[in-house]
Amino acid sequence: MSYPQQGGYPQQPYSGGGHPAETGGGTNPATAIIAALLALAVAAFEIVFLVKTLDGVKLSSLDGKSWAVIGTDAVAGLLLLLGAMLAFGRKVAGAALIIIGAILAVAGFFLFPLLAGGGGSAVSLYLEVAFKFVETATTFQALTLIVAPLAFIFAVIPPTMRHLRGGGGADSYAAEQYPNSGGFQQQGYNAPNSGGFPQQDYPGYQPQQGQGGYPQQGQQGQQGGYPPQQQGW
Repeated sequence: MSYPQQGGYPQQPYSGGGHPAETGGGTNPATAIIAALLALAVAAFEIVFLVKTLDGVKLSSLDGKSWAVIGTDAVAGLLLLLGAMLAFGRKVAGAALIIIGAILAVAGFFLFPLLAGGGGSAVSLYLEVAFKFVETATTFQALTLIVAPLAFIFAVIPPTMRHLRGGGGADSYAAEQYPNSGGFQQQGYNAPNSGGFPQQDYPGYQPQQGQGGYPQQGQQGQQGGYPPQQQGW
């Protein structure tokens, strides 16, 4: 006797979709916000210093050295203000302007005693006077010397740059729509045209006569199975 060849379960291919890959990791905006706030603070310090310096002074009486100091502080304040606005808008140019503005703000602090003459002794004397916090102009210059390096540091560190470049955060990636996808789809099993145990209760399955299972005795034309019993036994 012979048994018909059994088909078994056919391998079902998975759909080409699946879960879409997550794009990027989250970025922390804290350092960028701190850099922008510090830049705004330094810009405000520079404005107060310029107003107090030019208060009651005729512009025609200022020499070239005074204009150099005033111009440096004015440009630094303007760059810091623009840089803070761009940083709040997540622009990389904002960090660049904050860095340049912070450097100019620190340079403007030391530029005044250096142009006044005296070299290192003049710088030491100016630092001593500024950090006594007696006069308004020198007090805000001292605050500029303290806060400007902090703005520079927070603007140049990698977390700030990643955030300003728009690295994908938790709220920035959205589920993309892919054609013929959408996760693992349930596959229907189709019964093969072969012997063996028939597949039952699967979508798309239609039993065919003369196939599957053990053949019944007495049916004509079927192959395999047990031979018909003879009479007289």
